[in-house]
Amino acid sequence: MVKAVVGEESQLQLAEDRLSRSSEPAQVGLVIGKLNSALDRGFVFDLVPTPQNDAGQPACSVLEPAKDNKKKGSKSKSQTSDSSSNLVIDKDWVAEHARQVSRMMVGGIKVVGIYVWASEAAFKNSTMVLCQTVKGVAEAASTLEDDLDVRLLIHICYSPRRWTCRNCTLSSNITSSSLRPCDFKMGRVLTSLQTFKCLYNFDLRLPIYQEKTSKSETLVDVLCNGISNYVKELQGAKAVIDGNLVVNDEACTTEGLHEVELLLPFMKDMYIEACSQKDVEFAKQARYYL
Repeated sequence: MVKAVVGEESQLQLAEDRLSRSSEPAQVGLVIGKLNSALDRGFVFDLVPTPQNDAGQPACSVLEPAKDNKKKGSKSKSQTSDSSSNLVIDKDWVAEHARQVSRMMVGGIKVVGIYVWASEAAFKNSTMVLCQTVKGVAEAASTLEDDLDVRLLIHICYSPRRWTCRNCTLSSNITSSSLRPCDFKMGRVLTSLQTFKCLYNFDLRLPIYQEKTSKSETLVDVLCNGISNYVKELQGAKAVIDGNLVVNDEACTTEGLHEVELLLPFMKDMYIEACSQKDVEFAKQARYYL
C-alpha cells in the first residue's frame, strides 16, 4: 500500500496549466513515476494525456443526463446536470496507450496509474469505471518485476481547483471500495534521479519441440519462459557501480553518469531442461542487449 505520493512540482504545474487552458470538460491520461514498496511511497514525474482514438473520439467524455425543460427551471437544471453527470472512458484505448508508453520508458520509470481531469460530481459518479480503467492500465503495462498490487488514481478537480490521490487495489473483483486515499504533495522529485549505464550480453539457445511430442509448446511460450529465467538470474546478480560493490542496496549519492557491471554466479544452462534430440525440431538462438 502506498501511503504517500510526491509529485514533481514543475511538471505537474505545467500539466495543470495545460488543462486549465483547454476547453475539455474531462480528460484522462497516464501517471508516469515510480512506486517504492520498501518506503510505501510513490513518486510522480509527469502526466501524459491519452490521445484521441482511431475514430477521432476523445478517450474521456462527460455524459449529461436527459433534461426535462418543462418541469425544471434553468438553475435547477444546471444543478441536476452537474450532480448527475458521469464519465465515459474508452478503457481499452487507455490500456493500449499505457502498453505503448510503458515500452518507451527507461529503467526505473513506469506507468503507475491514471489521472482524470473532471468535476467533483463526475468523479464521484464514475468511481467504478475509473477503477476498471486503472486495472486495465496495470495489466497492459505490467512488468516481471512488479511487486505491488496497487496503482494510483489522481483526480484534478477544476471546481474547486485541487489535487487528490488514491490507491487502487488490483483485486480480481475490483469495486469502488478498492480506492483508498493517500497523502499527496508536490516537491522536487526529478533532481533525485540518477543515470546508470549497463550493458549485458548473452546468447539464448532454446529447444523448439515438435508438434507431436508430449511436451509441445508454442514458440512464444518457449521464448517467454527462457527470458523470464534470465530475468531471475539478473535479479540475483551483484552490482558493481563505478568499481565499487553495492552492499545491501545502498544508495548512490554522487551525480553524473554511473557505469554498472553485473557479477553473476557460475551457471551453465541451469534453467534449460534436458530433452531428447528427436523431440526437438530446431534450436532457437538469439542475442539480446540490455
